[in-house]
Amino acid sequence: MTFVILDLEWNGAYSRRLKGFMNEIIEYGAVKADEEFRILDTFEALIRPQVGKKISGKISTLTSITNADLAGGPQFLQVSGRFRRWAGDAVVMTWGTSDIHALIENFRYFCGSRRIPFLKRYVDLQAYCERRLGCDGKQQIGLSTAAQLLGIDEDGFDHHRALDDSLLSLRCLQRLYSRKELLPFLQDAVCEEFYNRMEFRTVPICDLNHPLIRPGDLAFRCDLCGRRARRTGAWQLRNKSFRAPFFCRRCGHRFYGRVQFKLKYEGMTVKKKILPFEEPPEQKRPAPAAVPEESG
Repeated sequence: MTFVILDLEWNGAYSRRLKGFMNEIIEYGAVKADEEFRILDTFEALIRPQVGKKISGKISTLTSITNADLAGGPQFLQVSGRFRRWAGDAVVMTWGTSDIHALIENFRYFCGSRRIPFLKRYVDLQAYCERRLGCDGKQQIGLSTAAQLLGIDEDGFDHHRALDDSLLSLRCLQRLYSRKELLPFLQDAVCEEFYNRMEFRTVPICDLNHPLIRPGDLAFRCDLCGRRARRTGAWQLRNKSFRAPFFCRRCGHRFYGRVQFKLKYEGMTVKKKILPFEEPPEQKRPAPAAVPEESG
């Protein structure tokens, strides 16, 4: 089994056909490794854009790629064909799924199909490394942060260039590799479900009458004695989560219960949290009006 760690750079480009912006890929960078994650080969190619004729100043500053670098180069489908032959049947890995989303977007635009021809088996390397680092999953870890946590010296790596980012990703994987731990992250990327899952966008649920919300989802137990608490006020929607005051009749503890609902591909997720109770501020009485002095 061989592995290919792929990284992409792209430019936000306005498409008249789409009547909106898209992420047009301008660079492929990848490293191929064997089962022991020893480097076998590397792949690097710039892509001449077809949708956006000029790179935005922000992307040029971030990547150091200029319009002159891309002028006269091969186009997206040419580079993708070269990469497909180079990668073969290797397992493709990317740091997070944003590169996969960009590939789907570009293949749909240039080929009319969301299928990625060289993608047969796939691993989200970011999700795998987060699991191995013991992260709680509430916040994603960037590549540079992961390298720092693993004590990897980043000197010599040109951040936001595709090949260097793929090589740094490989260094992180080398530190955290376990065949047993990696297997559950290996996905079949040929089936239709893979693309449905990739293109599904998580949606917060902001309506308490949603049919997936059950009464038990809105119940809270006291964090001091464990007894079910009674809600003493109305639910309020704040930052796409619901919050209400609760009171425990057993121990007299007051607290706020916060619950957040998200609709994901696998179904709805419910996250609850208990917050300290805040006494409402006392209303200040208005100061008495001054009595004008009588003129003598």
